[in-house]
Amino acid sequence: MTSGAELKDGSSRSPRLLPLTIALSLLLWIIATTGGRQIFVKEVLGEAYDSQAEHFLRGDPGVDLGAIRHEAMIVNGQTRMYFGPFPAFLRMPLNFIYPGGRGYWSRISGFCAGVIALAAFAGLVSMALRSSPLSPRWRNWVGNASLIGFVFGSPLLLLLGSLAIYHEAIVWGLAWSLAALYFACRSRKAEGTALTRSLLGFSFCAAGALLSRVTFGAPLLLIAPLLSLRFLRRDQIRNLAALLLPLGTALIFHLFLSYAKFGSFLGTSYEHYINPTHREFVLKHGIFGLERVPYSFADYFFLRRPEFQHGPPFLKAQHFRSYNHPSFFSNPFTETYSSLLWSSSWITLGAMVGVVLLLRPKTSDGLDRAIAAILFTQAIGIMSFHALAQRYLAEFYPFLVFCFVILLRSGGTTLFRMRYAFIGLVALSVVINSLATASWLEEDRNLPIETHNFWTLGQKKK
Repeated sequence: MTSGAELKDGSSRSPRLLPLTIALSLLLWIIATTGGRQIFVKEVLGEAYDSQAEHFLRGDPGVDLGAIRHEAMIVNGQTRMYFGPFPAFLRMPLNFIYPGGRGYWSRISGFCAGVIALAAFAGLVSMALRSSPLSPRWRNWVGNASLIGFVFGSPLLLLLGSLAIYHEAIVWGLAWSLAALYFACRSRKAEGTALTRSLLGFSFCAAGALLSRVTFGAPLLLIAPLLSLRFLRRDQIRNLAALLLPLGTALIFHLFLSYAKFGSFLGTSYEHYINPTHREFVLKHGIFGLERVPYSFADYFFLRRPEFQHGPPFLKAQHFRSYNHPSFFSNPFTETYSSLLWSSSWITLGAMVGVVLLLRPKTSDGLDRAIAAILFTQAIGIMSFHALAQRYLAEFYPFLVFCFVILLRSGGTTLFRMRYAFIGLVALSVVINSLATASWLEEDRNLPIETHNFWTLGQKKK
């Protein structure tokens, strides 16, 4: 028999998450800087953002070819990059304050993004559990276990463990996306000035997501009109302006920057890509294709599991497994080393229960279902992409986090009954994801030597 006090105490007390959030932020610093001291290290193509920032200050949308190298796009003899411009904007004040850091800001940038992502996730969990019928003790247990899972049992560990240009763009997109969802959820019950602040926060964060990585920002563009329906017929010009002006400005900037770089408002054009393998494949088969979804779904959720090995880190993340679907994917291999069911089982299964709750009218409403459906399109989009990689698992997280929050908020007895299983899944995900990520980073020859030494417990790599 379960105690009624354990299940429901009638209070709306928030779980105590701040101490662990601060402690995990310190661990994020250690992860991002490979031990806490290797701060100014040149990551793969990290200087491209510094070069882009310098070009922006001259009114030029380009970038130096020597900075972007094998990821360049050549348009009418001019070098362009397809990565979002937000990290370049961040480097403008940093290089002004400390010019000697040029080309070495990736780790500080990634750490800042990681802290924002963690804080946003903690805010969402706290807000959801405040409405949960769980007792304060179990709110603390579930909330703090969720934070540990988010840091060590999610793609965030890989993104901060290797802050190459690819990962830096994604971790900023993820951070701003989760922050935008936090403000969107806050706006649901806010009134007056608090509502205006929440809408303004959503708009700025959605703008940051759009300018970091379009795949994270596009769903938020669709969510913004849904948030406006609440006060569209009332005299709330201030709230409409707070919601639409920052995000609208970012959208206009994004469109005109795309046109300045590629001659099209639609964005990247692969016909200019310096990489012939991806260029020729995309021109023939397209960037996105729904026929890829079943194969990508199997790869991201079922097929990839790490293998055991005798020595540390005890799990082996096999690099570049062959994937013989030449008409579906531009590479004949996948860079996924651990599926979501292994590396993030805690939130994957939690989100599945959240989806069931979304379909019940008593535990969700139309706006909840509409937001979840929009975020699901992001997951479909990445599964229809022409390449497979572990870093793309982060694209599933806005949808997974939102559905997981529904479980925490409305799960009630269901959440209480699965509390032990949930904490066990967090522990399992943390072990598998941490060891598999360590194995991956240990073997990645493109990373700085400082990263290798950290993930091999300080043993020098030859």
